[in-house]
Amino acid sequence: MKINVQAPSIPHDSERARPAPQEAPGTRSTLWLVRHAEVHADWRGRAYGGLDVPLAPEGEAETRVFGARFAERPAKPALVRSSHLARARAMGESIARSCGSILVVDERLREVSRGDWQGIPSAEFKARWEAQAEAFRADPWNWKGHGGESDADIWARAWPAVAETLLASGGATCVVAAHYNVIRVLATRLLGLPPHESFVFRTDTACATVLRDEPAGFSLLAQNVADPRAVG
Repeated sequence: MKINVQAPSIPHDSERARPAPQEAPGTRSTLWLVRHAEVHADWRGRAYGGLDVPLAPEGEAETRVFGARFAERPAKPALVRSSHLARARAMGESIARSCGSILVVDERLREVSRGDWQGIPSAEFKARWEAQAEAFRADPWNWKGHGGESDADIWARAWPAVAETLLASGGATCVVAAHYNVIRVLATRLLGLPPHESFVFRTDTACATVLRDEPAGFSLLAQNVADPRAVG
């Protein structure tokens, strides 16, 4: 569950804050970025970030259902790569097991480290974030006032893992099972959106964002997909 706190409003995005465009590998693969299911109630409303928190019972059921439904798609993934954190790894295992795919567990796909803010209640998280509003607005791509990771840091470790997945898939469907902030950073950077716009790009729990890797660049096929059978 993502804490319901929006980033401070940013009226414009400076050239300094905008990262350089990412060249697409051009594999013609379809890339599924799948978010883990609902976490245990003990952790809802806390900034758990990169902590290894368990799924709720309903999250475990959602994970099984998503994997089973993915297996009903005509195009099975050649490769599934997942974060090593239990909540995302469960999703990767479910899809790989249901589809008979290779599973690779990759620590580079872990959720953001929130540094000194990790694990604090959402009200305190919001207050600290608003106190950092000016610094955040100045450079949202590199901001890390909590002492943890910036979006640039997430990108630097997660994109190589995704690029390896695309290249290994050889034009087939591939799946990355990860976390809200990892998916947010990957999808919006690959689509060329300004960093501050990424904070309104939604991928809910047990949902997916689907991209297509074309020689001319990445395109968005579907967003916030709860039922993988619904995507052609």
